Amino acid sequence: MHWVITGANRGIGLAITKQLLKEGEKVTVGIRTSMPIEHENLTVLKVDTSNPVSISEFVEKVDEPIDVLINNAGILIEERFPDVTEEGMILSFKVNTMGPYMLIQECFKLNKLKDGAKIINISSILGSITNTGGTSSVPYSISKAALNMVTKLMAHKLKNMYVISIHPGWVKTDMGGENAPILPEESASGIISIIRKLNKTGVFLDYQGNTIEW
Repeated sequence: MHWVITGANRGIGLAITKQLLKEGEKVTVGIRTSMPIEHENLTVLKVDTSNPVSISEFVEKVDEPIDVLINNAGILIEERFPDVTEEGMILSFKVNTMGPYMLIQECFKLNKLKDGAKIINISSILGSITNTGGTSSVPYSISKAALNMVTKLMAHKLKNMYVISIHPGWVKTDMGGENAPILPEESASGIISIIRKLNKTGVFLDYQGNTIEW
């Protein structure tokens, strides 16, 4: 299988990449900076998911049809009411919402997605309108809620594929912080397991496979 993962140079994305390579999968990663690992089955490409031109150039360089696309690249700008800025909102939407949408759209237009492809949007329970009573970041929560709408819309449009949102848990990463209870490897293992067994579309799950309310 050919997996394409954005934001794979650290945290959950890196943990997913390492596990897939151990399992003998072919992985193409899209990153902004540098990749800390090398492997014969790993292709490293540059992409800025806040830039549609960069996204288009990235997709053109993907060298074979995609079985699994994981929209993992994300940004957390810790701005709370009443101090949220326009800049924080715009950048959050560019990276967390528009980036995944434009990447899916470009992959479709350039015929890079296989029939039966699985598209995974890494969301958050903080983007659940039902569950969110408080948040560490207004821009993050709103942009992830909008990403969940991307999932629903694409699930309706791409009838021959699977499109879902996954909450990876509160993970000990640069974004999640040192107090987070879940290691990246644990989250990655759960996400990969869900993807391998996935047989439904347009759903919002956590990394253990439990359904989350939109």
